[in-house]
Amino acid sequence: MKSFFSWAEARRFFVIGLPIFIAQLSQTGMNFADTAMTGQYNAEDMAAVAVAGSIWGPVAVFGIGCLLALPPLSAQFVGAGKRRRAAHLLRQGIWLTLGLSLVLMSFFYVISWRLTAFGLAPKMAELAGGYLRALLWGLPGFMFFVNQRSFLEGFSRTRPAMIIGLLGLALNVPCNYMLIYGKCGFPAMGAVGCGVASAVCYWFMGLAMMCFLRRDPQYRDLRPLFAPWLPWRRKRRESAAVGAGQDREAGGPVFDFPLMFRALRIGFPSAMALFFEVSLFALSAILLAPLGTVMVAGNQIAMNFSALIFMVPLAIGMTATIRVGYCLGARKVAQAKLCALTAMTLSVVFALLICGGTILLRGNIVHIYNDDPEVTRLAMRLLLFAAAYQIVDGLQMSGIGVLRGYNDTRIISVICFVAYWIIGLPLGYALARTDWIVPAMGAEGFWICYLAALGFSAAAYWLRVRYLHSLPPEKVLARVRR
Repeated sequence: MKSFFSWAEARRFFVIGLPIFIAQLSQTGMNFADTAMTGQYNAEDMAAVAVAGSIWGPVAVFGIGCLLALPPLSAQFVGAGKRRRAAHLLRQGIWLTLGLSLVLMSFFYVISWRLTAFGLAPKMAELAGGYLRALLWGLPGFMFFVNQRSFLEGFSRTRPAMIIGLLGLALNVPCNYMLIYGKCGFPAMGAVGCGVASAVCYWFMGLAMMCFLRRDPQYRDLRPLFAPWLPWRRKRRESAAVGAGQDREAGGPVFDFPLMFRALRIGFPSAMALFFEVSLFALSAILLAPLGTVMVAGNQIAMNFSALIFMVPLAIGMTATIRVGYCLGARKVAQAKLCALTAMTLSVVFALLICGGTILLRGNIVHIYNDDPEVTRLAMRLLLFAAAYQIVDGLQMSGIGVLRGYNDTRIISVICFVAYWIIGLPLGYALARTDWIVPAMGAEGFWICYLAALGFSAAAYWLRVRYLHSLPPEKVLARVRR
């Protein structure tokens, strides 16, 4: 039992992972509040938010994915006792967030004026474009928040992000109320007001995290944390500190291009993997749209519920990245292996519990969303598929988290591309929309493709983790330092 599971590690996973789970739920809560409150204002505005969100989601996730190298790198620095290098990484992350934000904001701005090219009616294109143009101003604030959260995760501190995420959700609701409906002296802006409210909340989260880090005494020795230009006279003080025998990696150039390139080299494959995954679900929803309202509504219920319970394996995977990265930074290869196996064991246990609960309570779950008999019958069938894929989804998310901890991310993008675009999308289209294999199955065909894609990726990640665990410790550490 001790060879593949540790109760001590399980307790650490709970302490670190529970705040991550709650923080991710708060982000899901913001999306729910946006949809629900615009729906109460006007059905057309709600549809515009949904359409714009399908464009915003994959691209914004790609940008955030480019920063996913920061948590394991920060954890490795902290595990190695190089706190100043972790602070230096935070400062370089500011430059990364600025560069990525400029590129993505430009993309969103151009696309927001070209939505009629996607077949949208002029009025819908105007509303969705206005929502995108309002929301894009919040992207730098949210990416700044992710950068600071990654720094804290290197120290295994996840509670501040949870608290600030909940505060962001608490702010989002009144901001939506004022800007969507036109209260407290503000004009009623509908979907555009929803975008403005989200942008305000993203900047609030980024600035609130900055205020916390500036005031936290634990990081007093690392100040100034938020000076990416770092005055040159500070480098003289650091040189004196090195001469006194302190951390020899304390300093760093204003633009540390090797470190930024290393972060992008590790993070870019993760970003591509996220894009492949999110785009599969987005495309499947689009391909189901011509099959009618019942098909779309039933699929949406199952997808929405799956996105909610996905927060559990996501939290386990993110915690695995932190713990594995920290142990490797401290050169504890055997402990890193135990963390990885504990993460995968926990993912299976929680997946089995969620699977059983979904099967038993699927009727109650569906009635929370809708009471239409046809939609209810379809959604209850789809929730059986959602329950079945919890195990493979849990294994693949914990596997991804472990590989990120090892900085072994290139393989993730390859596996995701094969799983989602070579296996999943063609198989889903064939089963859902054609009679090539079996009579067209509609939404159930895409859920079978999700099972096949996730099953392939889970098996591939497990084999990759086993390969890394078979390497001698010195080779593992050499791979991490690259």
